[in-house]
Amino acid sequence: MQYNRIILGSLLLLSLFSTGAFANGWPQPKGHGFFKLDFSMIRARTFYGMDGNIYDINGAGTLLGNYTTSFYGEYGISNRLTAIAYVPFLVRNTVNEGVGALTGEILQPGLENTAFGDADLGLRFGLIRKGGFVLSTSLTVGIPSGDYTNADLLYTGDGEFNQLIKAEWGYGAARWYASGNIGVNNRTKGFSEEFRYHLEAGYWLLKGKLLASVKLAGVESFNNGNPTSSGNGLFSNNVEFTSPQFSLAYEYRQKWGVNAQIAGAFNGKNALASPALSVGLYVKTGK
Repeated sequence: MQYNRIILGSLLLLSLFSTGAFANGWPQPKGHGFFKLDFSMIRARTFYGMDGNIYDINGAGTLLGNYTTSFYGEYGISNRLTAIAYVPFLVRNTVNEGVGALTGEILQPGLENTAFGDADLGLRFGLIRKGGFVLSTSLTVGIPSGDYTNADLLYTGDGEFNQLIKAEWGYGAARWYASGNIGVNNRTKGFSEEFRYHLEAGYWLLKGKLLASVKLAGVESFNNGNPTSSGNGLFSNNVEFTSPQFSLAYEYRQKWGVNAQIAGAFNGKNALASPALSVGLYVKTGK
């Protein structure tokens, strides 16, 4: 079944744009926090194959869905050091029932798996802060807390520990900001290492209330792994994509807010060829 190659690619895309809200580069002040509850979804009948071309999933008519409810949090341990957590505590993967167009015969039963996802725990350390400019570094450890043994191959995790090291920067003014990061993700169990990047710019359409932002996130594989060496039989190696994203957020008194986001993919490998949608509710503490 082809979806075992791509479903973890969709989880990666959803996690990248669920964890990027208002965060890149800036450590939280001591005792301050940012906490977000997010719901993301992607539904697709096609995917990017290893050659970069778009193909049907298991033939025409198969619809693959991924629905992720997650928590993202940042907390300032000191003015330079911030603790970070991304916890996808409810991940639901589905495949629709396949029915013959002429006969009505069930060709493929509907499938579903709901489980915990792979969590990320990390630290961000502020290196330079001068005026509106900030430079930081971060280390994030991926925890294999998801289901990587599902009999129907609807995995919610990849079964391996990974370590992501990033350089992060940002510059902010009264009504706009720009930020970005680059990093290398070291993967275990025969998976290829990855180069990741994220660029973002935002502008307050209504100062302190309505924020619009555009982003470009991407993953490039080093193609130095061996997917057949992973003991759990996963085939989500060498996932690649370039994802443009757009979001709107409404904020109330710099305390809490709601946001909505859409993300797509210009190109990819082992990734779903369909937009991903996200809505979230966040709270800022310590102000």
